[in-house]
Amino acid sequence: MIEGIKGEFSALFGQDPEVISFAPGRVNIIGEHTDYNGGLVLPAAIKYGTYVAASRAEDGRIEVYSENAGWEKWKAGSFEKRKSFGDYLRGVLKFMDAPAEGMRIYIKSSLPVGSGLSSSAALEVSFAVAIQKIFSLEISGIEIVKVCHMAESEFVGVKCGIMDQFVSFFAKKEHLILLNTQNLHHEYIPFPSSLTLAMVDTGIRRSLSSSRYNQRREECKRALEGVRKIFPEVENLSRVNEEMLFSARDFMDETAFKRAMHVISENQRVSHLADFLRAGDLCMVEKIMKLAHHSLSEDFEVSLPEIDGMVEEISSLPFVYGARLTGAGFGGFIVALLLKGKEKELQDNINRPVLFSGPWSGAEILYSVS
Repeated sequence: MIEGIKGEFSALFGQDPEVISFAPGRVNIIGEHTDYNGGLVLPAAIKYGTYVAASRAEDGRIEVYSENAGWEKWKAGSFEKRKSFGDYLRGVLKFMDAPAEGMRIYIKSSLPVGSGLSSSAALEVSFAVAIQKIFSLEISGIEIVKVCHMAESEFVGVKCGIMDQFVSFFAKKEHLILLNTQNLHHEYIPFPSSLTLAMVDTGIRRSLSSSRYNQRREECKRALEGVRKIFPEVENLSRVNEEMLFSARDFMDETAFKRAMHVISENQRVSHLADFLRAGDLCMVEKIMKLAHHSLSEDFEVSLPEIDGMVEEISSLPFVYGARLTGAGFGGFIVALLLKGKEKELQDNINRPVLFSGPWSGAEILYSVS
């Protein structure tokens, strides 16, 4: 892979790259729409991700070629928004306070765009790791994560939580990450050796920044404002319990109430699922996954009837220990916990594209001249 990327970079720019980096995408096992509400999530990195090859250039120009999106060029030090993939890179450069020097950049990704597998975070993190190496920047891992999160949430304008960037950088092979998104406290949970992760393509794509994602955030905000009428000290929805929510029900509309109910119950499910995984109780894992999808469909309303049907079909297979929609919703992928060795049977039963991966490790430098 490294030699192939070096060759493609050289063919494009007539020079060799100084660095090649990789950052993985992620699949969230459970804990959906809890991250921007200060709650718990249980994701894993996957072996599919984004490669960035880069070198400095003396002409003060940044030239980028993405295998998926084509060319983009701009003057170093310029941060004009173009509503294109280059905005993710410009956001990273801006918040990383990188030197305003010319660069040549080649991007290659195995992640489907709009899939819910965090292609944007993989791009941001891989690029940030490459930039750190090229310019020898003194910046910690957690600072890289925060820079990449700001690039997406503040520069691009997708009001996402920090989970995706955190996982893409800090993931550990064969483990899930139990992450508290409020304080970034995390614990690595061993993934059962008898299982693998199956990510089933629903065939429905969505653009996060133009979807109803930001609308759901606003609905959660309305719910929090209602709760604060009685409990003004509450920081976020994940600090609210059901008793508090019901006592504040008259201060919010029904939609906001349902969104809050999902967040509260989902945080409980994350904790329970982590406990059942530690105990090896796959039957209870399967039940929790079913409840999680039902809440996404009924309370948070980010599923679709055709996706509900796919989840039910996959869940009914005897070698699947739970399935649900993963990512922001309205399309993308379904994650299933699959018994190892049953990959072909799954594909034969559902006749849809599937990606398979065990939990993967986080971002790394694959090649460097220094």
